[in-house]
Amino acid sequence: MQTDLSSRVRGALIGCAYGDAFGMPTEMMTRELLDRAFPGGVMRLEPSSRLDFFGRQFPAGTVTDDTQNTVLVCQAIVEGQGEFETERYLGLLRRWVARNADRAAMVLGPSTARALRALDDGVPLDQAGRMGTTNGSAMKVGPIGIVYDYRDTVTLVDAVERLCLPTHNTGVAIAGAAAVAGCVSYAVRGGTDFDAMWDVARDMAEAGARRGNQLPGPLLGERLAYMRDLVMRAMPDEVIRQIQDFLGMGFETVQTVPAVLAMVTLGEGDPHRAAVLTANTAGDTDTVAAIACTICGAMNPDFSREKIDLLQRANGLDFDGLAEGLLPFVR
Repeated sequence: MQTDLSSRVRGALIGCAYGDAFGMPTEMMTRELLDRAFPGGVMRLEPSSRLDFFGRQFPAGTVTDDTQNTVLVCQAIVEGQGEFETERYLGLLRRWVARNADRAAMVLGPSTARALRALDDGVPLDQAGRMGTTNGSAMKVGPIGIVYDYRDTVTLVDAVERLCLPTHNTGVAIAGAAAVAGCVSYAVRGGTDFDAMWDVARDMAEAGARRGNQLPGPLLGERLAYMRDLVMRAMPDEVIRQIQDFLGMGFETVQTVPAVLAMVTLGEGDPHRAAVLTANTAGDTDTVAAIACTICGAMNPDFSREKIDLLQRANGLDFDGLAEGLLPFVR
């Protein structure tokens, strides 16, 4: 049992980096720009192109803030002896930004960057993220899902709320991060049934939606229900078309999280298939792929040695070390 758990934890962490790096070259491209930059589509880890939306020149296998923040959450949990604490994570984030100013300017999400500026200006911790509705917490919540058990809803959502507090302290962002954490937790604990995964996501979203600053807008639970029905009744090409042209796959949590579950389901839990589907759909490809492949990596953790080595070399990552740090604290 422990060997299986270890494999799933490691697979979730590798999956995060794999999806992030796979989606990086097409991040925030329109359909037209994506087709110009990659006429044959993105089928493997690619470097950023000359048409990169952000003007980056990243080599193949390079991750963005999705993985970097996930690593910081891992470190905060380990330093906290299995508990996630807001101030500890915030200190780690500030130190990383200070040491990597140029890179941080290229990869930090809008809500996180805005909240850090507000905190620097003396805005109270519980107010800095009160307008943060984007996917910056959903993208980094994986380690909380690894450590906390989805069957203990209150404890898991409490930890998610602490993560969201400084940057994404809104009902929709907490709901989205809780849904992702629940799905990761479900997969790490051996869950492979997609219907059950959608149920976990909806339950967690509804629990998380009651937390944080309440803003008007679409309900994530309803978006999840709509996407679930679409995935179950429509052909995959039609699902992708609706995500791309109607529902959206942008920075907003209400777009990101339903798209994540769609990619996991359409990819049948396979990290590579989910990454390919996501990278070739116009939108926030790196974040959606990072989250989807975290879930898929826990379900199917057998990544090739070649892919693991490339990701570790390109980014200075140590998947074994990260997994070993978290394992003693898995509930």
